[in-house]
Amino acid sequence: MEKEKEKKPRFRLRWPLKAALVLALFLAAFAFSIPYLLTHIPIPPLEFDLSPFLKGKAAGLVASRKATADIEIRRGRPDGFRVRASGRLLDWPFRATANVRFGFVRAKGDVALSLDGTDWRMDAAFEARGAKDWRFSASVPETRVTQDDPVLSDILSRLDLAAVSNLVFAGTLSLGAEGSCTPKRPVPAWTARGALSGVDASLEASGRPVRVDNLRVRFGADGIADHRDIAPFFPRADAVAFAGFTLSNAFANVRAAEKSYLVTEAGATCCGGELRLYSLFLDPSRLSLGATVFVDGVDAGKVLSHVSAFRGDATGRLHGKIPFFLKDGKTIRIRSAYLFSTPGETGKVRIADAAPIIGNLALAGLPEPQRDNLANALADLDYTVLKVEFRRGEGEEDPSLPLTIEGTATRGATTVPVNINVTFHGDLDQLIDTGMNLSRRRK
Repeated sequence: MEKEKEKKPRFRLRWPLKAALVLALFLAAFAFSIPYLLTHIPIPPLEFDLSPFLKGKAAGLVASRKATADIEIRRGRPDGFRVRASGRLLDWPFRATANVRFGFVRAKGDVALSLDGTDWRMDAAFEARGAKDWRFSASVPETRVTQDDPVLSDILSRLDLAAVSNLVFAGTLSLGAEGSCTPKRPVPAWTARGALSGVDASLEASGRPVRVDNLRVRFGADGIADHRDIAPFFPRADAVAFAGFTLSNAFANVRAAEKSYLVTEAGATCCGGELRLYSLFLDPSRLSLGATVFVDGVDAGKVLSHVSAFRGDATGRLHGKIPFFLKDGKTIRIRSAYLFSTPGETGKVRIADAAPIIGNLALAGLPEPQRDNLANALADLDYTVLKVEFRRGEGEEDPSLPLTIEGTATRGATTVPVNINVTFHGDLDQLIDTGMNLSRRRK
């Protein structure tokens, strides 16, 4: 009886051990057979909903918000698997190949993806040891982009560009990203960087030409868990031509705030002088802003050439400021602005056709003999004060352009003082030859 009692506990211990051994052998066999099963089991078409990643205006740039893929898996050489996939990524068909290698608790591989019929290509690599221990890197090599690019043309067709026509551009774009999650930092962290370079563009805005030469900018973002930071970016351009003016060596320093962008400084060379703008907040949701452009040392002759009533030439430098207001991203209004000559310096003014000035003085009651003498004096005048203003009337509907010139005119041995204060009235395009209707009245 005692021997039988001893056998029963041993028997009870052996059975669980045998069962565990059989289960372990089965799992090991299954694990080793996975590589062979994967190549023989048909994989149904896959579909992924990308709507959670497309929010706000980005959602309106594509017709489809899904990604679909047909996947084929084959044994790779010398080891691992070779995966082929084809389908659609949002609106565009794609093809991809991947080389994947598995260890006991590790997977790593590389992926190459391209959009059919385009030059867009992405290369990526990844490695994973668990749900909270992985890393990846991805890059889009420098790619030539134009307005005829199939991807960009689709996106542009869905943008609200009613005021823009005849858009032509060419340049290069590159992108890169990397991210990781580690046991010491068990939340995803990532960084993304991109660059636009050598972009030349031309377009018509409200029927008026705009041109940009050699635009370049680097941009990016960093994130950890659900927090994201947009990196500062610094756009540069060799030239920006619009409204009858050309801005050379244009630049801006931009930083992202919580819900807006702060332009800490922007500037350009224009009419031989410098333009500067500081501390401009831009809210993309409203696109309404006001700022002041500070003007330093612009060429008086080049500035006066844009005043419709001025027909002549001038030397010297002007300084001042030009406040402006942008409303809803559509209406630009120049507020009261002024430019004045450098105090203590003398410049030249040569007016070839004084009729517009003399005509305004005639309306002001200046006698004809004095008007004739003034017309002769304006043909060659040394000024000590030259001031050009732009004023808004009440309700900003009656703009005027006061012009002040003080100096002397010499003919032969005779030198006479000259003091001109004349005000021109009319629409902005009548007063300033900008080549663009910057102030569009409300309908």
